[in-house]
Amino acid sequence: MRISGIFLINHIKWVGCQGSRPEFRGYTCALWKLFHTLTVQAGAHPEALDGTGFEGDPQAVLQSIRRYVRTFFGCKECAEHFEELAKESMDSVRSADQAILWLWKKHNLVNNRLAGHLSEDPKFPKVPWPSPDLCPACHEEVKGLHSWNEGQVLLFLKQHYGSGNLVDTYAEEQGDASDRGGERERGRASPEKPRGDQRAESARPPSVLPPRPRLSEGSQLGLDGRLQSVSWAEGRREAEAVVPFLGMGFSSLDMSLCVVLYVASSLFLMMMYFFFRVRSKRWKVRHHRPSV
Repeated sequence: MRISGIFLINHIKWVGCQGSRPEFRGYTCALWKLFHTLTVQAGAHPEALDGTGFEGDPQAVLQSIRRYVRTFFGCKECAEHFEELAKESMDSVRSADQAILWLWKKHNLVNNRLAGHLSEDPKFPKVPWPSPDLCPACHEEVKGLHSWNEGQVLLFLKQHYGSGNLVDTYAEEQGDASDRGGERERGRASPEKPRGDQRAESARPPSVLPPRPRLSEGSQLGLDGRLQSVSWAEGRREAEAVVPFLGMGFSSLDMSLCVVLYVASSLFLMMMYFFFRVRSKRWKVRHHRPSV
């Protein structure tokens, strides 16, 4: 299926949500990452809602997530459970910070409910997130019992899902021909000036990017499924399926036609060979004169 030139392909190349087996992590892992990123970015850039009718609404992103899960998420049981969580307390959210923490709390509840489930990746167990190793300040002990320092959790979430911690290297590996041409023009116009720290950083190869805090693997799965992104340029290359052959590029359709023509030619030559062989034998029998 094509949507405005973007290809949806069968092969999926997960970057940050690759499971130990194809059926693990993937879609829902990336879906949760997207949801967290949306709540954090909505708080950091409230002007993004200008002209949408949701200006100043702290629940705008959460309610959109709620409707998406209820309408489009494939696991109906999971969608119903998420809807129950939303009915319980989503209406109590009164600020962007509360929206960020609300989603974090519900994500941990989902992880706790699904711990040990068949959908859990044994290499990435579902545990409370962020872990003490990832955010020591997020964890406290009150009267011998574990407690969350929500102020530190909020700071961690804003840093972890902030724009400065996002890398678009894979998403912008290649663009449309016109886009690439426009970028080259912009690059020639100001070769010495990067378009911002984030863009300049993401343009570097992944091997030289600064280390990023990794999500605890348990937090990647939830809603009983799996999400990930592949650049549309990669999808285009997959769709075209160009195969190198004798130093030249042939598509899979070209190779298929070559095979069909080769088989048809072989059959035709075999038929002609047997036809003339039989005809020759008949001619010899007809003109044969027995010696006296």
